Amino acid sequence: MAFDFRRKSDIKLLVGATVAVLLVGFFIAGAMVVTTRGGSGPQCGQLNIGLASAVRNSLTNGPYFQSGGGECGFWLSLDNDDIVAFKAIQPSGCTLNWKLDHWECGGDTVPSERLAEYPVNIKTQHAVDVVIVNLGTPEPSGAPPTTS
Repeated sequence: MAFDFRRKSDIKLLVGATVAVLLVGFFIAGAMVVTTRGGSGPQCGQLNIGLASAVRNSLTNGPYFQSGGGECGFWLSLDNDDIVAFKAIQPSGCTLNWKLDHWECGGDTVPSERLAEYPVNIKTQHAVDVVIVNLGTPEPSGAPPTTS
């Protein structure tokens, strides 16, 4: 009976690849456990978005998503000509998305006046007006928009 050495090397290659994939998977799982354990999660603070004139000009093309880090993402938009920051994850738990000409959350169309917002302020820093979003305390759903 003849022994095929090519088959033996194929088996070694498959076993080696399987072990490598498992080791990488264990490494990723361990990293995920280490980074996600702990206290109450990331704290969101105040975020300087940029020059007020530049932000307003870019919003004439429609809302855009802005990451605040962690679970602090939000949508910048113009609402009644005010700059607003709608919370990406609404209090109901659904994820807010802009769909061409309306807001959707969990597959349902939602009017902007019912969306939870982060407070937005225009502050003068170094002789220029900048947009500051306070990610620490979102306004409750239905709250009047912050003047900006």
